[in-house]
Amino acid sequence: MGVNESMAYDMDAHVAEIYDQIETYTDDVALLRQLIAPKALGQRIFEPFCGTGRIVVPLAEDGHEVVGMERSRHMLDRARSKIAELPEDAGRRITLLEGDVLTTPWPEGFDLVLLGGNCFYDVASAEEQERCIAMANAALKPGGHVYVDNDHMEGDLDPAWRRPPGAVVKSFPDGTCADGAQVEATTETVWYDVARRLVRYRRTVTVTSPDGTVNQKEWTEQCHPPSKSEVASWLEHNGFAIEQVYGDRLGNPYRDTSDRAIFWARKNEAGESQRGGT
Repeated sequence: MGVNESMAYDMDAHVAEIYDQIETYTDDVALLRQLIAPKALGQRIFEPFCGTGRIVVPLAEDGHEVVGMERSRHMLDRARSKIAELPEDAGRRITLLEGDVLTTPWPEGFDLVLLGGNCFYDVASAEEQERCIAMANAALKPGGHVYVDNDHMEGDLDPAWRRPPGAVVKSFPDGTCADGAQVEATTETVWYDVARRLVRYRRTVTVTSPDGTVNQKEWTEQCHPPSKSEVASWLEHNGFAIEQVYGDRLGNPYRDTSDRAIFWARKNEAGESQRGGT
């Protein structure tokens, strides 16, 4: 199996449940509401890494038409459960698609594309990350916006990511599900490239049901933590003008010491300069 052809979310519904236990933050939703607010209600929004609907559900409740795409049917099943609990008008505003972001064509005609929540960690390289930026451009109407939200790392691979090859640590997903199933995961470093900021892991997830049945999966996963300067160049090269760069989800300005690099960029109109400000 190739690099990143499998992920934890693909293997078992219990993993999606643990994801919902852990990924409960809402500060990015609050920031998005501020950024969307100057526009009219009823924006058409696409989130290609929608997970269990943490972002698409509240935006649909706000009155926007939202399309989410996700390759894990287990994550989509949890999203559908949340949608079923919404008022009927809000639920009708959400469309969910099952597909891989790199191989499934993205729908088009959107006012906003969301690349949030460190979603770039789900693809294996800088080239694939930039491809997502290019696909966002194609999915947007002229003048539409893309939101890109990543951890911030400049220069070489941060020392915290440089575990010796063979080093094994406990990792996500880890926890107990409502039915008593135990989910445990380990990450073993295979190699890393300091200058290219690449890390390759061997990931193992074990789900133990209350009756003792064990479901275990192992796969290879690669991660490239993107830099602020890389994302800025991808946006500019792919037809976006950068309007804002934030250093956190509270909307504070980006600084070299910021924990995050969050971009709000506008798709250029036909004939407009490709280069925006930072």
